Amino acid sequence: MTVVRAEDVAPQPWPNGGGTTRELLRAADRSWRISLAEIVSDGPFSVFGGQHRVLTVVEGPVLSLDVDGETHVVEPQRPFAFPGDAEVVASVPEGPVRALNAIADPGVAAYVTVLELGRSSTLPLAADQAAYVVKGGGDLGTGTLVAGPGEVAGRCTVAVVTLQQVG
Repeated sequence: MTVVRAEDVAPQPWPNGGGTTRELLRAADRSWRISLAEIVSDGPFSVFGGQHRVLTVVEGPVLSLDVDGETHVVEPQRPFAFPGDAEVVASVPEGPVRALNAIADPGVAAYVTVLELGRSSTLPLAADQAAYVVKGGGDLGTGTLVAGPGEVAGRCTVAVVTLQQVG
């Protein structure tokens, strides 16, 4: 089991100055990555040509995304998928947000499911899964990513990222 605390990963500034990214986990072959973005002002997203993205607001209010000219309001803890090569402009109408991102090549299907665990719950994680603790988490604490195989236990809200090889 791999445990990564977001606070232990140095933030990297976006080229446009609109936020920072902390890369929490990456496949050895670079076919996928999980990162945590802090979006503090309006502006364009980076393009990830040929890849697909799933973004989940894990802290803060709503995020507005203009994806190839179509506006989407992304609510907290509601995963939103879009093509990595889309032209995306973000706005933070109610203030800064923190977003968990899963970015993957076409040979990897990326899914995010947000779950609330009870006090005596244990969530097993397969080798192709990682769980980001959105809130709670006991000894792990909020802002921790646990990569499987492993488990998350106790009262918490987690965003479970599944990165499944296809084809």
